[in-house]
Amino acid sequence: MSPLLNATDETTWFGEIARLAEGWGFDQVLLGMLPRPGFRFEGAYIRSNYAPSWRRTYDAEGLVHIAPTVEHCATRSLPLIWSPDIFTTDPQQSMYEEACSHGLRAGVTLPIHGPNQEAGMLCFVNDSHPGGAFWQHINDVLPNLVLLRDVVVDTSQRYLSEHTRSLMPRLTPRENEVLQWTARGKSTWEISHILSCSEAAVDFHMKNVRTKFGVNSRRAAAVIATQMGLIDPN
Repeated sequence: MSPLLNATDETTWFGEIARLAEGWGFDQVLLGMLPRPGFRFEGAYIRSNYAPSWRRTYDAEGLVHIAPTVEHCATRSLPLIWSPDIFTTDPQQSMYEEACSHGLRAGVTLPIHGPNQEAGMLCFVNDSHPGGAFWQHINDVLPNLVLLRDVVVDTSQRYLSEHTRSLMPRLTPRENEVLQWTARGKSTWEISHILSCSEAAVDFHMKNVRTKFGVNSRRAAAVIATQMGLIDPN
């Protein structure tokens, strides 16, 4: 794994992940991570060599909300071996049939629960028919895949940080102050006195903050901002 550890740019880094995966019998790989709590699926860091047509279908139809792999990784740490049996509902079965048409028939998904509250998955996939031979193959290579998952999480931090910065709402200094005091439980009237401004000004800044976070309440904005590390309510 030395080339992966020594990669100096993102393209080379992911190329080494794909090369190692292919050496262990998986010609398609996907890495998906939410950098911190509070990020939506749409803001996930995604790198894969899946067919672009499948990625477009997956995103356009919102399949992230029904995929059994995503549901599994949200609450579990054990690997999930793909088989037709895990696609239990009619929408999931349709999803699996579509995935098979793109060469995504059998695989293993490894949950990611990182040291900095990252959450996600690393998927290794091929077009094999799920069955005894495939399960034996998984048995043989799973220790390598688990090790690779851990190395990927550690070596991804630079690229993940760049991705996170690009998604952070850009707050003005005054918006940040208003949000900070909101997180500490202060009312509009109290904030207006603390900042020596009108209540209308506080409401104006909070409206902008809610818009930037895509939420309808100041409390939700404060919670998300805290999770993202933009403010410290203490």
